[in-house]
Amino acid sequence: MSDDERPRKAKPRTSAKPRPMTATYLRNSAMHYLSARSASTTMLRQTLERRAKTRLCVRQLSEETRALIDKAIGELVTLGMVNDATFAQARARSLQGKGFSKRRITEGLRLKGIGGAQAALAIDPELDELTQARRFAERKRLGAWRRGGPTPETRDKDLRALARAGFAYAIASKALVEAED
Repeated sequence: MSDDERPRKAKPRTSAKPRPMTATYLRNSAMHYLSARSASTTMLRQTLERRAKTRLCVRQLSEETRALIDKAIGELVTLGMVNDATFAQARARSLQGKGFSKRRITEGLRLKGIGGAQAALAIDPELDELTQARRFAERKRLGAWRRGGPTPETRDKDLRALARAGFAYAIASKALVEAED
C-alpha cells in the first residue's frame, strides 16, 4: 500500500486563543436563552457561567467575569425579562396541573432556584392533596384508571409512583381506594 492509498489522518487542532468575555456577549447570550424559555435568576446565572467557562476555556471564572454576569442579569431584571415571582407562579401552576403534591412542587421550585418563602407564595394555599393525588393517578393511569383495572400486584407499584410524586402513604392509598369506588 503506497502513501497515496492510505487514509489521511486529520490534522491536530491548534488551540485557538479564547475570545474575550464582554458584557454584550453575556447580554445577548442571556436574551437568546430567555427567548426560548422562562427562567429564574439562578437558572440564568448557571447558564451564563457555564457559557462563559466554555468561551474562556477555564474551570473557574474570574471576579471580573462574575461581575459582568451580575451586571447582565441586573439589566434583564430591570427590564422585566427575568422575574423570579412570575417564574415561580407559572412553574407552580404547571406542576399543580400535573397533579404533583405541595412537597414535590416546593422541591421542584427549590431546584430551579426559588427559595422557600417565595415558593410558598407561588403555591395555591387551598390546594387539596387528595384531589392532587387523584389527578396524578388519573393522568398516569394508576389504580382504577389502569387498563384492565387495579390488581393487588399493581397496587404497590401505584403507591410507589404516588410516593415519588410527593404524596404521603395515607393520601396515596386513600386516593387509590376512592378511585376504585
